[in-house]
Amino acid sequence: MFETISFNMPLESFEKVFGKPNEIVEETETGYHNPWHARDPYLYKTGRLFYHYENFKWKSYSGRVTFTFSESHRLQGASVYFPVASKAQQKEIFYQMTKDMKAEIEALPDYQSMTTDTVGLYDDGYRYKVKLKGQMRELWIDVYPTEYEDEDNPENNQYNIRIDQSRW
Repeated sequence: MFETISFNMPLESFEKVFGKPNEIVEETETGYHNPWHARDPYLYKTGRLFYHYENFKWKSYSGRVTFTFSESHRLQGASVYFPVASKAQQKEIFYQMTKDMKAEIEALPDYQSMTTDTVGLYDDGYRYKVKLKGQMRELWIDVYPTEYEDEDNPENNQYNIRIDQSRW
């Protein structure tokens, strides 16, 4: 899916490939001056960055993508969200997308082997654990459906197919 980037890629090289993001968010967390009693909270920046791109295209699908960078500003992972109109369309596109993803993984030039596990709350997604030649760590690619259903306002229902890519 991301042929032109690699993990641990620095920000400068990444921006040359993808250009400027629509939004950059720096992660903040809550700390406590007295951690034993969780009193006196304050926010601090962790240094991790999230680059959000709105118009991402892969094959015939379009969606949005978020890239995560570590404290040292090296690429850690990517999450892609492809919105779909309905639950039925989500199932249909999800099936096709998993086939496309598997074919793309097997076509990698340094592909060695792959195992598949189920993931998600209802085991409705797949995790591809990919071994690449000359690499110690596995490439993990999760493909799974997500949904937000609003019972009061069904027109607000949102269905997505999410793809996460990371190294383990």
